[in-house]
Amino acid sequence: MKVVIIGCGWLGQQLVAELITQGHQVYASRRLSSALVHLPEGTTGFVLDLNAAVDQNTLTPMLHDAVVICAITPGRDQRQQHYITALQQLAGLATVAGSRQLIHFSSTGIYQGLHGEVDETAPLQMAEPRVSLLWQGEQALQQFQPALTLRLAGLMGPGRHPGRFTAGKMLPDATAPINMLHSADIIAAVKLLLGATPCNGVFNLSCPLTILRQDFYQQAAVSAGKTPAIFANEGGEGRKVNAEKFVRQFNFSYRFAAASDALAYCD
Repeated sequence: MKVVIIGCGWLGQQLVAELITQGHQVYASRRLSSALVHLPEGTTGFVLDLNAAVDQNTLTPMLHDAVVICAITPGRDQRQQHYITALQQLAGLATVAGSRQLIHFSSTGIYQGLHGEVDETAPLQMAEPRVSLLWQGEQALQQFQPALTLRLAGLMGPGRHPGRFTAGKMLPDATAPINMLHSADIIAAVKLLLGATPCNGVFNLSCPLTILRQDFYQQAAVSAGKTPAIFANEGGEGRKVNAEKFVRQFNFSYRFAAASDALAYCD
Protein backbone atom coordinates (compact mmCIF):
# COMPACT_ATOMS: atom_id res chain seq x y z
CA MET A 1 0.00 0.00 0.00
CA LYS A 2 1.14 3.54 -0.70
CA VAL A 3 1.35 5.72 2.42
CA VAL A 4 2.21 9.42 2.43
CA ILE A 5 3.13 11.04 5.75
CA ILE A 6 2.85 14.82 5.80
CA GLY A 7 4.98 16.47 8.48
CA CYS A 8 7.31 13.59 9.29
CA GLY A 9 8.85 14.55 12.63
CA TRP A 10 9.52 12.55 15.80
CA LEU A 11 6.41 10.40 15.56
CA GLY A 12 6.33 10.17 11.78
CA GLN A 13 9.88 8.86 11.55
CA GLN A 14 9.06 5.96 13.87
CA LEU A 15 5.94 5.22 11.85
CA VAL A 16 7.86 5.33 8.55
CA ALA A 17 10.45 2.86 9.79
CA GLU A 18 7.77 0.37 10.84
CA LEU A 19 5.71 0.71 7.66
CA ILE A 20 8.76 0.11 5.48
CA THR A 21 9.46 -3.16 7.32
CA GLN A 22 5.84 -4.12 6.59
CA GLY A 23 6.45 -3.69 2.86
CA HIS A 24 4.51 -0.47 2.31
CA GLN A 25 5.62 2.15 -0.21
CA VAL A 26 6.24 5.18 2.01
CA TYR A 27 6.61 8.85 1.10
CA ALA A 28 7.34 11.45 3.78
CA SER A 29 7.46 15.24 3.71
CA ARG A 30 9.51 17.79 5.62
CA ARG A 31 9.36 21.57 5.29
CA LEU A 32 13.13 21.90 4.86
CA SER A 33 15.34 19.92 2.51
CA SER A 34 18.04 19.68 5.20
CA ALA A 35 15.65 17.58 7.32
CA LEU A 36 15.24 14.88 4.67
CA VAL A 37 18.53 13.25 5.67
CA HIS A 38 16.93 12.21 8.97
CA LEU A 39 14.28 10.05 7.29
CA PRO A 40 14.72 6.27 7.60
CA GLU A 41 16.34 4.38 4.75
CA GLY A 42 13.83 3.29 2.15
CA THR A 43 11.68 6.41 2.49
CA THR A 44 10.95 8.62 -0.50
CA GLY A 45 11.36 12.03 1.08
CA PHE A 46 10.15 15.30 -0.40
CA VAL A 47 9.94 18.95 0.61
CA LEU A 48 6.47 20.39 1.19
CA ASP A 49 5.40 23.70 2.70
CA LEU A 50 1.62 23.83 2.71
CA ASN A 51 1.67 27.55 3.47
CA ALA A 52 3.31 28.20 0.11
CA ALA A 53 2.48 27.41 -3.51
CA VAL A 54 2.82 23.70 -4.25
CA ASP A 55 3.64 21.76 -7.41
CA GLN A 56 0.43 19.84 -8.08
CA ASN A 57 1.98 18.04 -11.05
CA THR A 58 4.41 16.37 -8.65
CA LEU A 59 2.05 15.89 -5.71
CA THR A 60 -1.01 14.56 -7.52
CA PRO A 61 0.55 11.25 -8.70
CA MET A 62 2.11 10.79 -5.25
CA LEU A 63 -1.16 11.31 -3.38
CA HIS A 64 -3.29 9.33 -5.83
CA ASP A 65 -4.79 6.20 -4.22
CA ALA A 66 -2.59 6.77 -1.15
CA VAL A 67 -3.37 6.69 2.54
CA VAL A 68 -2.35 10.20 3.57
CA ILE A 69 -1.35 10.66 7.21
CA CYS A 70 -1.26 14.24 8.46
CA ALA A 71 1.21 14.58 11.33
CA ILE A 72 1.46 18.38 11.18
CA THR A 73 1.38 19.91 14.65
CA PRO A 74 -0.06 23.35 15.41
CA GLY A 75 2.95 24.30 17.52
CA ARG A 76 2.80 26.48 20.60
CA ASP A 77 2.90 29.93 19.06
CA GLN A 78 -0.80 29.96 18.17
CA ARG A 79 -0.17 30.90 14.52
CA GLN A 80 -3.70 29.83 13.89
CA GLN A 81 -4.17 30.77 10.28
CA HIS A 82 -0.93 29.11 9.14
CA TYR A 83 -2.03 25.80 10.64
CA ILE A 84 -5.56 25.98 9.30
CA THR A 85 -4.43 27.07 5.83
CA ALA A 86 -1.97 24.17 5.64
CA LEU A 87 -4.64 21.61 6.53
CA GLN A 88 -7.19 23.14 4.18
CA GLN A 89 -4.68 22.94 1.34
CA LEU A 90 -3.87 19.32 2.18
CA ALA A 91 -7.55 18.35 2.11
CA GLY A 92 -7.89 20.02 -1.28
CA LEU A 93 -4.80 18.30 -2.68
CA ALA A 94 -6.01 14.90 -1.48
CA THR A 95 -9.39 15.51 -3.10
CA VAL A 96 -7.91 16.51 -6.46
CA ALA A 97 -5.47 13.60 -6.42
CA GLY A 98 -8.08 11.01 -5.49
CA SER A 99 -6.39 9.80 -2.30
CA ARG A 100 -7.70 6.60 -0.74
CA GLN A 101 -7.88 7.70 2.91
CA LEU A 102 -6.82 10.53 5.19
CA ILE A 103 -5.70 9.94 8.80
CA HIS A 104 -5.18 12.99 10.99
CA PHE A 105 -3.10 13.13 14.18
CA SER A 106 -4.92 15.64 16.38
CA SER A 107 -4.61 16.03 20.16
CA THR A 108 -6.59 15.40 23.34
CA GLY A 109 -5.56 18.96 24.14
CA ILE A 110 -8.85 19.72 22.42
CA TYR A 111 -10.50 18.90 25.78
CA GLN A 112 -8.68 21.73 27.57
CA GLY A 113 -10.94 23.39 30.14
CA LEU A 114 -13.05 20.27 30.76
CA HIS A 115 -13.10 18.16 33.92
CA GLY A 116 -14.04 14.61 34.79
CA GLU A 117 -14.20 11.84 32.20
CA VAL A 118 -14.35 13.06 28.61
CA ASP A 119 -14.96 11.20 25.37
CA GLU A 120 -15.36 12.18 21.73
CA THR A 121 -18.86 13.57 22.35
CA ALA A 122 -17.77 16.07 25.04
CA PRO A 123 -18.83 19.70 24.38
CA LEU A 124 -15.65 21.67 23.70
CA GLN A 125 -14.56 24.94 25.31
CA MET A 126 -14.30 26.85 22.05
CA ALA A 127 -13.38 30.09 23.85
CA GLU A 128 -9.99 28.50 24.59
CA PRO A 129 -7.64 29.49 21.71
CA ARG A 130 -5.91 26.11 21.48
CA VAL A 131 -9.20 24.22 21.56
CA SER A 132 -10.54 26.36 18.73
CA LEU A 133 -7.34 25.87 16.73
CA LEU A 134 -7.39 22.08 17.07
CA TRP A 135 -11.09 21.89 16.24
CA GLN A 136 -10.71 24.04 13.13
CA GLY A 137 -7.83 21.83 12.03
CA GLU A 138 -9.97 18.72 12.39
CA GLN A 139 -12.80 20.34 10.46
CA ALA A 140 -10.44 21.43 7.68
CA LEU A 141 -9.18 17.91 7.03
CA GLN A 142 -12.63 16.37 7.31
CA GLN A 143 -13.56 18.28 4.16
CA PHE A 144 -11.90 15.29 2.51
CA GLN A 145 -13.64 11.94 2.92
CA PRO A 146 -12.98 9.32 4.09
CA ALA A 147 -11.06 10.98 6.92
CA LEU A 148 -10.33 9.60 10.37
CA THR A 149 -9.11 11.78 13.24
CA LEU A 150 -6.99 10.36 16.07
CA ARG A 151 -6.88 12.61 19.13
CA LEU A 152 -3.58 11.63 20.73
CA ALA A 153 -2.84 11.96 24.44
CA GLY A 154 0.53 13.24 25.70
CA LEU A 155 3.29 11.60 23.69
CA MET A 156 6.06 9.44 25.11
CA GLY A 157 8.47 7.03 23.48
CA PRO A 158 12.09 6.69 22.30
CA GLY A 159 13.97 9.87 23.17
CA ARG A 160 10.90 11.37 24.80
CA HIS A 161 10.96 10.35 28.46
CA PRO A 162 8.47 12.15 30.76
CA GLY A 163 10.91 11.92 33.66
CA ARG A 164 13.45 14.07 31.82
CA PHE A 165 11.01 16.79 30.81
CA THR A 166 9.65 17.26 34.33
CA ALA A 167 12.77 16.69 36.47
CA GLY A 168 12.75 19.00 39.49
CA LYS A 169 9.89 21.12 38.15
CA MET A 170 6.91 22.41 40.10
CA LEU A 171 3.77 20.79 38.71
CA PRO A 172 0.08 21.31 39.54
CA ASP A 173 -2.78 18.86 40.12
CA ALA A 174 -1.11 16.02 42.00
CA THR A 175 -4.25 13.89 42.23
CA ALA A 176 -5.53 14.46 38.69
CA PRO A 177 -5.36 11.56 36.19
CA ILE A 178 -2.52 11.43 33.69
CA ASN A 179 -3.33 11.10 29.99
CA MET A 180 -0.34 9.70 28.12
CA LEU A 181 0.34 7.50 25.10
CA HIS A 182 3.41 5.63 23.87
CA SER A 183 4.35 5.97 20.20
CA ALA A 184 4.30 2.18 19.84
CA ASP A 185 0.55 2.16 20.43
CA ILE A 186 0.01 4.92 17.87
CA ILE A 187 1.95 2.92 15.29
CA ALA A 188 -0.06 -0.20 16.13
CA ALA A 189 -3.30 1.77 15.71
CA VAL A 190 -2.23 3.09 12.30
CA LYS A 191 -1.23 -0.37 11.10
CA LEU A 192 -4.66 -1.60 12.13
CA LEU A 193 -6.35 1.25 10.27
CA LEU A 194 -4.42 0.52 7.07
CA GLY A 195 -6.25 -2.79 6.94
CA ALA A 196 -9.61 -1.17 7.66
CA THR A 197 -9.82 1.53 4.97
CA PRO A 198 -12.05 3.25 4.11
CA CYS A 199 -12.89 4.47 7.60
CA ASN A 200 -13.91 7.72 9.21
CA GLY A 201 -14.82 9.31 12.53
CA VAL A 202 -13.07 10.87 15.51
CA PHE A 203 -11.30 8.70 18.10
CA ASN A 204 -9.26 9.25 21.26
CA LEU A 205 -6.03 7.32 21.86
CA SER A 206 -4.81 7.31 25.46
CA CYS A 207 -3.58 4.68 27.92
CA PRO A 208 -6.83 3.34 29.41
CA LEU A 209 -5.82 2.68 33.03
CA THR A 210 -6.11 5.57 35.48
CA ILE A 211 -2.90 6.72 37.17
CA LEU A 212 -2.55 9.90 39.22
CA ARG A 213 -0.12 12.55 38.04
CA GLN A 214 1.99 12.48 41.21
CA ASP A 215 2.35 8.69 41.04
CA PHE A 216 3.21 8.68 37.34
CA TYR A 217 5.83 11.41 37.52
CA GLN A 218 7.40 9.87 40.62
CA GLN A 219 7.83 6.61 38.70
CA ALA A 220 9.01 8.53 35.63
CA ALA A 221 11.74 10.25 37.66
CA VAL A 222 12.97 6.95 39.05
CA SER A 223 12.94 5.39 35.58
CA ALA A 224 14.94 8.28 34.10
CA GLY A 225 17.28 8.63 37.08
CA LYS A 226 16.20 12.25 37.55
CA THR A 227 15.05 14.46 40.41
CA PRO A 228 11.30 13.97 40.96
CA ALA A 229 8.89 16.77 40.16
CA ILE A 230 7.35 18.70 43.04
CA PHE A 231 3.59 19.15 43.18
CA ALA A 232 2.23 22.47 44.36
CA ASN A 233 -1.21 21.21 45.35
CA GLU A 234 -3.50 18.23 45.23
CA GLY A 235 -5.71 19.90 42.64
CA GLY A 236 -9.23 19.00 41.61
CA GLU A 237 -10.59 15.98 39.81
CA GLY A 238 -8.71 16.83 36.62
CA ARG A 239 -9.61 15.24 33.30
CA LYS A 240 -9.55 11.60 32.23
CA VAL A 241 -9.70 10.89 28.50
CA ASN A 242 -11.89 7.91 27.68
CA ALA A 243 -10.47 6.04 24.67
CA GLU A 244 -12.84 3.06 24.61
CA LYS A 245 -14.48 3.99 21.30
CA PHE A 246 -11.41 3.07 19.23
CA VAL A 247 -10.94 -0.16 21.19
CA ARG A 248 -14.53 -1.22 20.54
CA GLN A 249 -14.76 -0.23 16.89
CA PHE A 250 -11.42 -1.67 15.75
CA ASN A 251 -10.88 -4.42 18.35
CA PHE A 252 -7.69 -2.65 19.42
CA SER A 253 -5.50 -3.74 22.33
CA TYR A 254 -3.02 -1.37 23.94
CA ARG A 255 0.50 -2.64 24.44
CA PHE A 256 0.75 -0.23 27.37
CA ALA A 257 -2.60 -0.08 29.15
CA ALA A 258 -0.90 1.78 32.00
CA ALA A 259 1.29 4.73 31.08
CA SER A 260 3.77 3.77 33.80
CA ASP A 261 4.43 0.45 32.03
CA ALA A 262 5.72 2.38 29.00
CA LEU A 263 8.42 4.26 30.90
CA ALA A 264 11.01 1.52 30.36
CA TYR A 265 10.54 1.96 26.60
CA CYS A 266 11.28 5.68 26.42
CA ASP A 267 15.09 5.68 26.28
